[in-house]
Amino acid sequence: MAAEDGSVPAFVRVKHSVRIIAADPENREKGLAYVVQVVLEEFGRVSRREILAIQDYPKRGIYDITFDGEGIYRSFVGILEECPNDPRLGGFKIVPHFAEEEKFLVVKSYSPFVPLKEIEAVLSRYCKKLVFSGKILNELGIWTSKYRFKAVFEKGVFPPARFRLGTVNIDCFFNGMPEFCKRCRLYGHVTDGCVRCQNCGKDGHEVKSCSVPKKCNFCLQEGHLYAGCPQRKAKEEKPKGNAGKLPVQVEPTTESSGEEASAGKASQGKLAVKRKKVEKKGKQKPEVSATVETVETMVVESLSRGERLYNFFKEKSNPEIQAALSDWSDEDEYDYLAKCINETPEKKDIRKKVLDYMRSLK
Repeated sequence: MAAEDGSVPAFVRVKHSVRIIAADPENREKGLAYVVQVVLEEFGRVSRREILAIQDYPKRGIYDITFDGEGIYRSFVGILEECPNDPRLGGFKIVPHFAEEEKFLVVKSYSPFVPLKEIEAVLSRYCKKLVFSGKILNELGIWTSKYRFKAVFEKGVFPPARFRLGTVNIDCFFNGMPEFCKRCRLYGHVTDGCVRCQNCGKDGHEVKSCSVPKKCNFCLQEGHLYAGCPQRKAKEEKPKGNAGKLPVQVEPTTESSGEEASAGKASQGKLAVKRKKVEKKGKQKPEVSATVETVETMVVESLSRGERLYNFFKEKSNPEIQAALSDWSDEDEYDYLAKCINETPEKKDIRKKVLDYMRSLK
């Protein structure tokens, strides 16, 4: 439908669309009918039922075409790339909605300690453009060990569905990704029945019997592995993003005081008992009988790691617990804690669930 006032809006970001611009808007022989019958149907092999909408501005010689699906759009753009100088396109300029289609790329690292810079270095091999968009947090504001990127892939290339850095698996997800094999990390088939060697990429043998020397899975060179790769920086850089690295509180540390004889405070850790020998000037040593000290020591020694963690965190606020969980050092425990959080429907029950799990640790 033609715009009544002759004005032309900016080419808004509408998916599956192209803009066709006539060099000479006054040439009525190459108006809307020519665009549909010759440019779209004859040249682009697009039927009218495959055209979702046409927004035309004839006074300016501009036609915005939206196709009925991504497949039709890609087919037309593919023909245009193969035959950009076709005589039927004479006098027209055709601009795809996305000259280079941008994808949202979600990357999950199975260890939160893999440097972001190294993940970006691997992904950049497959992308013309890669922009870090931030960390992905759960409903409690805790990082999920996932990153989000905006990416433009190299033509005909996708980033690997899974790759490794050292011993850590890293998965990639994006809209429209083909089926892939988690065993060999290649597209086009699934894991069942895959016999491809994960080291050399050839069929017929397992990786353990492969005669090809192993390569570093960061720089892809022989002669060293990931841990000794010279291209890696000596110091890991902190990941960028709004949710920065949070401080960790792992082991409780309590200062000695004259009130430590109470069983509740003594249960916070062995360190409190050892520090009773270190006194500051001006403080009196509390009088505690030998019998009480013996009983107290036995209670402290019998506490498990889980009990000490529970006693330490039970009085902490939710933000303090979140800060500690974000850098939890044990990967299995971290995964289970994340599972507890995700599977607990009521937010008010999440704190109890997390503390109960801490208490159960040995």
